[in-house]
Amino acid sequence: MGNYQNAGAGLKKMFVAEIGAIACTVVMIIPIIGWVVGGIGAIVFAIISLIGLAAVGKDIEGCKQAFTLTIVNIVLSVLGSLFAKVAVISVLISIAENVVTFLIVYLVCTSVGAVLQANNYADVAAKGETVWKINLVCYAASIVITILSKIPLLSVLAGIVSVIVGIALIVAGILYMIFLYKSYQAFGA
Repeated sequence: MGNYQNAGAGLKKMFVAEIGAIACTVVMIIPIIGWVVGGIGAIVFAIISLIGLAAVGKDIEGCKQAFTLTIVNIVLSVLGSLFAKVAVISVLISIAENVVTFLIVYLVCTSVGAVLQANNYADVAAKGETVWKINLVCYAASIVITILSKIPLLSVLAGIVSVIVGIALIVAGILYMIFLYKSYQAFGA
């Protein structure tokens, strides 16, 4: 497909990193050893994902922007850790992280989807559209949950809704992996 040699290889790295991140989460169930191995693995797979996103960004402008937002999200995560005990700041940082995380998924899905659409892979592009729309609902709900959880009378409701959103995010994550897989195959990687 055209001049997208970097995109296919990069999308494949992103797919592998998503699988690896899930494996690390499962390994972290094991006390102590799992936390260490899973934590180190999560860092390694995050780096692989960044490398993949940077490669895709060489060919697809939206993914270059997603890469930049990923760096912003890392900074927000560090700030969130530093200000975890300051309620107002931690809520604002959490909201910002949700917005940025959604924008990353949106940019990857729409920019890769546009290239796929232009190259007669409308079915794969449609999967990307579904992914970002599910993520939009989930991240909007996560922002509401973050705010509700700080209101004592509504914190139980926030907990219930967070379980539902968590399940929807798992579905969205699986669909995102399918999108990455089909995308890198369409690019011939």
